Amino acid sequence: MTPREPSSAAPDRNTTARRRASDESIRAAVAAAAGATVVVGTLIGTAATMLARSVVTPPNRTREPVRIHDLIFDKGTTTSGQITLARTIESETLGDYTILWDHDQGKARLGATITATVDTVTRRFTEAEGTPLADATAVRVASAPQRDIDDLELPYESVAIPGELGDMPAWFVPAPTPVDGNWVIHVHGRGATLTEPLRAVPFVAEAGWNSLVVRYRNDLGAPAAPTGKYGLGLSEWRDVDAAIEWAISRGATRIILAGWSMGGSIAAQTYFKSEFRDRIVGMFLESPAVNWTETLTYQARKLRMPDWVARRGMGLLDSPLSRTLVGIDERIDLAELDLVARAEEFDVPILLLHSVADTVVPVTASQALATARPDIIRYVEFTQARHTRLWNVDRITWEREVREWFTALA
Repeated sequence: MTPREPSSAAPDRNTTARRRASDESIRAAVAAAAGATVVVGTLIGTAATMLARSVVTPPNRTREPVRIHDLIFDKGTTTSGQITLARTIESETLGDYTILWDHDQGKARLGATITATVDTVTRRFTEAEGTPLADATAVRVASAPQRDIDDLELPYESVAIPGELGDMPAWFVPAPTPVDGNWVIHVHGRGATLTEPLRAVPFVAEAGWNSLVVRYRNDLGAPAAPTGKYGLGLSEWRDVDAAIEWAISRGATRIILAGWSMGGSIAAQTYFKSEFRDRIVGMFLESPAVNWTETLTYQARKLRMPDWVARRGMGLLDSPLSRTLVGIDERIDLAELDLVARAEEFDVPILLLHSVADTVVPVTASQALATARPDIIRYVEFTQARHTRLWNVDRITWEREVREWFTALA
């Protein structure tokens, strides 16, 4: 009997097993790819959400990031001497500053650098007050050289500005010889101390302008927004508008808005939206947040995030999910905050100061704004100063420009 050939319609057992193994491998690979996609998508969504939240969340005001390595007091005193700090961008920058510790209960002036190593910098400090510096292990560095408004040695009054969330504390500094109706409203930056704008106050006072240095929502000592989050200017402007109304009730007829960093964005939104816009005759912007999209992309790159992840995070700010995922009171339209795109809407003189060495807000948006409106913008560019440290590094240029501009407008 001749053996029968295997039927072509019935695969042998080995072939069937191989096919099954291949199918299972394909299914496993598909499942793994799907799982990996979910994981990657989750990581991207988490990173984007974290970026969006970090932008609108006020910084931890108790954080003191610069470690103290050594402290040597001058003979017979505990208020001055030499302090050796960890070398950081904040501690190594030339100029005069303030150091704060113990939740701002201790303060001192930080002066010239004495020596520096790769890891540390030793500087002079003077006029320490409050909690003993000897008890501190770390400090934070504030850009203003003034510890408090008393350091200006000018008459002032602590006042309260009625706002929609409650009273906003402020300082009123009258000019020694005021020009009737001339007021400047000073707005500090994101998470900065109220002392940040004080560098300008003596020079505007000299030119005859009264000063009102204001707080806004979520500041330490001021009412908080319902969710405690920033609006990047789109909500804070209402507090500055309340300050304008308060100033008008006390005789202000010509007002300049002076904004530092995010305070520049707040000042611009006030200018665009205020019912008192006809009283605003000029703007002074120092290291301003001119384009938040550019600023947030820049910050994301410093964290080594791809641009498209940063864009997703920025998209969350204006998303229907913004309240749930980001925790903000109102959606934030970054296009509305783009001052370059809105350059044609300005019709008052602007003094714009920025530095190419700014590591927080890139200078490029200020350059673009100045290029867009050379007819009304006096743009002065600095080369070595860090963010809002222009006066500290080159006070001669800064003071000359501020004095001349405010005097001309007075």
